[in-house]
Amino acid sequence: MFLINGGRMESTLIGCPRDCYDTCALRVYVSDNRITKIEAADNWYTGGILCPRAARDIERVYSPRRVLYPFIRVNNGVFRRIDWDQALEILVSKLREVLEIHGPEKALFLEYAGNRGIITRYASRRLWNFLGVTQTDGSICDHNGSMALRYTYGSTYGAFPRDIDESKMIIAWGFNPAVSAIHLWRRVLEVKEKGGFIVTIDVRSTETAKQSSDFIKVKPGTDGYLALGIAKYIVEKDYVDKEFISKYTYGFNELVKRLEKYDLNIIEEITGVPKTKIIDLADRMHSNKPFTILIGYGLQRRYGGGEIVRLISIIPALLGLHRAFFYSNTDGLPINLAEVDGSLAWNPRKIISMEKVGVELANGNYKFVYIHLHNPVATLPNAGKVVEGLRRNDVFVVVHETHWSDTAKLADLVLPAPTFYEKFDVVFSYTHNIVYLNKPAIDPLGESIGEYQLMCELTKRMVPSKYSDLCLEPIHLLKVALGNKNLDELLRKGFIELKPKPKSIYQTPSGKIEFHCSLSKWCRELNLPMREGIGGNSELVLVTSAHPLYIHTQFEDVYGSIKGELHVNPDDARNLDLSTGDLVEVYNDKGKVVMRAIIDPGLSKGVAWAPRQALTYSGERINILLNDDVDKYGGAVLNSTLIKIRKIHSPQEYLREENTIFK
Repeated sequence: MFLINGGRMESTLIGCPRDCYDTCALRVYVSDNRITKIEAADNWYTGGILCPRAARDIERVYSPRRVLYPFIRVNNGVFRRIDWDQALEILVSKLREVLEIHGPEKALFLEYAGNRGIITRYASRRLWNFLGVTQTDGSICDHNGSMALRYTYGSTYGAFPRDIDESKMIIAWGFNPAVSAIHLWRRVLEVKEKGGFIVTIDVRSTETAKQSSDFIKVKPGTDGYLALGIAKYIVEKDYVDKEFISKYTYGFNELVKRLEKYDLNIIEEITGVPKTKIIDLADRMHSNKPFTILIGYGLQRRYGGGEIVRLISIIPALLGLHRAFFYSNTDGLPINLAEVDGSLAWNPRKIISMEKVGVELANGNYKFVYIHLHNPVATLPNAGKVVEGLRRNDVFVVVHETHWSDTAKLADLVLPAPTFYEKFDVVFSYTHNIVYLNKPAIDPLGESIGEYQLMCELTKRMVPSKYSDLCLEPIHLLKVALGNKNLDELLRKGFIELKPKPKSIYQTPSGKIEFHCSLSKWCRELNLPMREGIGGNSELVLVTSAHPLYIHTQFEDVYGSIKGELHVNPDDARNLDLSTGDLVEVYNDKGKVVMRAIIDPGLSKGVAWAPRQALTYSGERINILLNDDVDKYGGAVLNSTLIKIRKIHSPQEYLREENTIFK
């Protein structure tokens, strides 16, 4: 307890469970059941630094856009408040009708990482897995790179933050931690302060690039060729650690044969990176061991993205380093999530690509859709189809949400969910190895009910005979996830540090790093990523990435809508007769939106950049334009979206043609 202004104030440690690299520890102060202050905890990772989101989290918790009660849609855009008994009766009736008449394949469960808590996200899947309803493959974010690393290393984990502390050189490759992982970036800057060398490789001069020792601008989609050029030079200069290669790798000779087909002059032509830069980078890697490569998710959200990650990841191995890359470390933590979510016992009868949800919905493939921890209208590609599908008269849509999101506004039934400050959970990170115990800092606002609690309420009504199997006590589920010893320490201290799996152990069939993949036929040979076409004057490659004030669409109620600004290279702008501030129509075969042009010399020619989930001036999200195709590794190709741009000479002209919000 703390005495503040003569009153009693409680302090609680909370781990932030949002879809963010850092998973920070927050010190939350509460008086009279109301949060009054949030500070960053001063542990070894969070380090007392508060991100812009957590700094204004109190406003979000008490936002006027909170969903506080159940609501039923009565007509277009109008909702009527109902009580929980009515809401559950409607939900169960609709779901049971679809299951009995049409079968579980016609019910779709959509969820993602809006809250990554073990109870909130994973335990709440148990009922849906048991019912066998259709689910997605969860492939929208890091799937291509994750599959590539599993083929090569057997798992996705690599360097943890304390490994980064010991590095002499950091390469941020297609990764902008200065925006998307500020606490990880702090550790990188500390490496620089100790005399280390920081390199950023990207298609644009990011916030990270501007603070790095060197910046290498690469043409979009050619990162794999740059990695190949570095690997070739390492082999030719005899920098390869032969003892390491012999003991820990498989398929080295096949890799060398592939490298023989290319020389650095060709690599320079393809990537736009001067040969001297490639040589300098490879030399620095050789002379600055240990180093760490931070591999971003954005560069693998394109055609050939899996191969790009694969080629980057093998560079440290050639130089004798175990897993000297950072991508996603969840696989490296001893947490049993499969038993928590019930997927070991029950499975969906049908799994669809997350990229194809829009088309699936628009085609009328489902009669019932349940959505939580996810805002698909704002985050999925080809979002116009998502909207079209959710608006169909023959589908019943339920959204369980904390706030009135784009998706909630299209639902038939909206149910109130608590924020992570209002419920019990355990939170882990995909970057570091700290796990946090979250006890509720305040009572749930309004009539909010947690995701797992609601699943158990549905279980009572849908399959009461299975209640004891599906609705286990949260503490029991945490024992399953963490083991008795770790859970006891967690309950005692409020946090624990898990011991990561050894970096020198490889979960491949050969037990080694596989340069020549043996897991499946189609990836047996290490293929090079395709060279992505750039349309010059007619078409640009659209790249989207994170904004420092938002987690996807979270915090628009605090900071306002994500601005619909489109950044364009000066050469492309001249060809299109654009100046900063011009209104432009941005379009492709999926739709068109209105944005405001920003001339950006930090961008590669042929590339346009916009903040992820930007809300355009015509009222749609940028996502309506995004490519919903699937890479051969099964993941998203959002950053392989091609667009055209037309200058709008006056808002009035556009109003006459399109009847937009300029009215």
